[in-house]
Amino acid sequence: MTFAIETNNSGVGELLTGCKFYLEADGISDKLILEVSGLSVESKVAGEKVSGSGRGGQKLRQATPTSETFEHLKIKVAATVDLDLYDWYKNCNDNAGGASQWASNRKALSVSAYNQAGEMKARWEVVNCYPCKYSGPEFKSEDENLANETIECTHEGIHRVQ
Repeated sequence: MTFAIETNNSGVGELLTGCKFYLEADGISDKLILEVSGLSVESKVAGEKVSGSGRGGQKLRQATPTSETFEHLKIKVAATVDLDLYDWYKNCNDNAGGASQWASNRKALSVSAYNQAGEMKARWEVVNCYPCKYSGPEFKSEDENLANETIECTHEGIHRVQ
């Protein structure tokens, strides 16, 4: 059995894998990223159901897009001695005495996918991102995995730019 892969103008037909990627955020770099999920945007639809009945029993239906909603971005990294992800969360969410600095700590964030030659072939940019949840590692005596941290971020939009 043979499969034909459609190629673009440059003749490149390589498919991207889900395991060759990198995440960057303003001021946060050189992280060993284990997982990124939630690159999702949805436009809810109003009027998908019958809106009413008119003359002669004719049903009225008009699907109309409403505002976009975004899934929270979840970023799982290998835990290290660096505190920058935790500090980012803390700075955005510490409300003691009105000290929260979430507005000034929003970051532009991007996720890039690479081909087998290490060339960036796809990129998603996340607008005004800030962490709304932090999870530290789970420690188990029989676990052979690396300790990891997870931050969950809210944002104002996702754009595929490449």
